[in-house]
Amino acid sequence: MTLLTLFLSAFIMLSCSNQEQTSQEELTSINAKASVEQDNYELNGPQIYYSSAEAEIKRLNLEKTKHVVAFENGDKEAMAQIEKIQIEIEKLNRFLDFLMIIKPIVGPRGPIPPQPCLSDIENNCNPKRKLTSKTIIVVGEELIVSKVIVKNYKNELVDTTFLPVEDSFSQSALQLKSDFKDEGVMYTTLKIKVFGEITIPTPVIGL
Repeated sequence: MTLLTLFLSAFIMLSCSNQEQTSQEELTSINAKASVEQDNYELNGPQIYYSSAEAEIKRLNLEKTKHVVAFENGDKEAMAQIEKIQIEIEKLNRFLDFLMIIKPIVGPRGPIPPQPCLSDIENNCNPKRKLTSKTIIVVGEELIVSKVIVKNYKNELVDTTFLPVEDSFSQSALQLKSDFKDEGVMYTTLKIKVFGEITIPTPVIGL
């Protein structure tokens, strides 16, 4: 009886070990598949441009503060820079308002409006985006993209092409075609009826 019990115990332990190993292999396979699917994920254009515009406003405000200090210290030419920056900030703020009232793009779970930067949502506060040769940026029907360029960290133009395509919901999108494998900035120029063209810088990483 004791030998039988020992045999059954050993058999059960071996079975559990095999099941655990199989489960681990399945988990690894699922994670690998999820990683591939994430690489092909269709990016939300309005969200990208919203986060990027917010980050640009913060940068411009810091730059304006430096010019204000310079003006207070006697640099009269700094006022022209302050006024120029303020015009850019006001235009970006109007752009943010515009993104909130246009028809949001549709995702697997329904419409996805842009989300402002919140302290507890890190992704929305960091505009940096990962780009691959299979990246699709969904822009929807109300955003007209007239130009997209990418520059590397040396401010040099990168050979990059964005082809007009449609996503799985038949929405207008851009398909990235590039061998860019570095850090840089994507400059997207959009035509907005209410105030003309605006160029939005987005930090990017080419993978």
